[in-house]
Amino acid sequence: MTENKSIEDKNSIDSGKKKGRSFALSAIIVGLGTFITKFSGLLRQIVVADRFSQGIYRDSFDIAFTLPDLVFNLLIGGAIYSTIAPFLSAQRALGKEKEAVKTVSIFISVASVVMITFSIIGTIFSGPFYSLYALGQTKEIKPEVLTMAAQASKFLFPQIFFMMLAAFCNGIYVAYRKFAVSSFGPFFYNVLSIIAIFVLGGNSPRNLVMTTGGILVITILYSVIQYFLGFKQMKHFRFIFKPGDSEFLKLFRRAIPILISASIVQINAVVLKRFALPFGDGNVYGYSNASTIWQIPYSVFVVAVTTVMTPELAGDYVSKRFSKASELVAHSLKSALFMTIPSAAFIAVMSLDVVKAVFQWNPAKYTDQDAATAATFLLGFCIAIIGATVVHVFNQAFYAIGMTKVPLLAGLVGLVINPLACQVMVTLGVGPLSLSLAYSFTTICQMVMLSMIYCRRKELAPRGIIVFLLKAALSVAVMSLIVFIFDKFIPAHGGKITQLTIIAGKGVAAVVIYFAMAVVLKMEEATEWIEKFKAKLLKKTAKKA
Repeated sequence: MTENKSIEDKNSIDSGKKKGRSFALSAIIVGLGTFITKFSGLLRQIVVADRFSQGIYRDSFDIAFTLPDLVFNLLIGGAIYSTIAPFLSAQRALGKEKEAVKTVSIFISVASVVMITFSIIGTIFSGPFYSLYALGQTKEIKPEVLTMAAQASKFLFPQIFFMMLAAFCNGIYVAYRKFAVSSFGPFFYNVLSIIAIFVLGGNSPRNLVMTTGGILVITILYSVIQYFLGFKQMKHFRFIFKPGDSEFLKLFRRAIPILISASIVQINAVVLKRFALPFGDGNVYGYSNASTIWQIPYSVFVVAVTTVMTPELAGDYVSKRFSKASELVAHSLKSALFMTIPSAAFIAVMSLDVVKAVFQWNPAKYTDQDAATAATFLLGFCIAIIGATVVHVFNQAFYAIGMTKVPLLAGLVGLVINPLACQVMVTLGVGPLSLSLAYSFTTICQMVMLSMIYCRRKELAPRGIIVFLLKAALSVAVMSLIVFIFDKFIPAHGGKITQLTIIAGKGVAAVVIYFAMAVVLKMEEATEWIEKFKAKLLKKTAKKA
């Protein structure tokens, strides 16, 4: 009897280790896919700066995406990953895959009809919609910016329908653990978008409209390719328009808070860009540059982890494995924060150099003033990197366990705090920095609220977070001080290659110092990363031998 129990325990431990390795591998795949997608997104903005070298056209191009993206998130955006993936994963864990496929088919079908309708309305009435966007600030905003944005958006409203189809494919792939397909597809879309912008972009209204038209064609191609890459799974989903189906209505009611929560994020972005317009040409684009940069560590380390965590957590919760669920959230939170905390600190110390390294490839088209504008916004976003990490992990955890109203409540709080904080700071004369600081302040408020509510469920609450944060704070403080001293003695001046080399050297030094401190303080996360690196190095050495 004792021997059998020992064997069972050993099998359980082996199974746990295999699952841990599988989780880590999946997170690495998603992280790599997210990284190259974000990197290609950076290249896209660099090409935008080159082809639309005048601030008025850059701002028009950026604003053209604002309202279509808002419609996308209002109607379906956030529900795809946060509803479809956990729902499918949970139903598969319960052996109800066939029923779940039918429900999701109805969900996709209804969403498609609604999205087509709104895409048509947006295309026809784009002019009035963008006029409403500037309501109350018509004197401070150049009318030609909004006119050109409205014209360019006529191709972007239809585009969101095809983006929805591609996103549905990716959400389904996540549920089936096909992380490679879901993670690398957006990279393909970005590459084709870069080509379209490079070929069709230019400083004229005609080039602006031609570019968004090219992006529409590319999105159609992207959605078709995403469908056929996972045809084995996708072939089971059919067009079933039954909005009265009881199971669909249950799923839809679960999705509503998620839809609103995702929309709030987009609404906040719209509001902040509107605040940026009166500060002058190029501020909207500078805000977007800063937003792109801070979201790189956020997306690579946070979204990658939660993409893998969400379906796993949904399965553990529905199977009442609460201890494993608690461990999973704790591990995900610490893994994400372990990398985003030093990223935020490094960006704060090196904000201007980071912007120049990423975007200033042609100083005549992307000037020092452009870089300074983006760096100002970026400095204010540094706190948001950490706050948004915690918010996103807890949001996905709430979605996985079916408590979708909590993230909605946090989103509504943010919807009130964000513009109020921004308006107060602008009134106090803080300037453009007000926008990103207000966003960071909002994420901190949401972080505190979500953490307190989630930890009320003691059986699900992540453990060991306070000790982890204290160790991470000490490690990053030492790292930041040394990087700051390096920066004073070795500024990133000279040609582009020299500039990149110096910044890369400081980045490597920051990583080494941070990890060294983490090892001294016995942080498990540092040990895990080092062990993974050693294992890969030994594996490569063995192959060569």
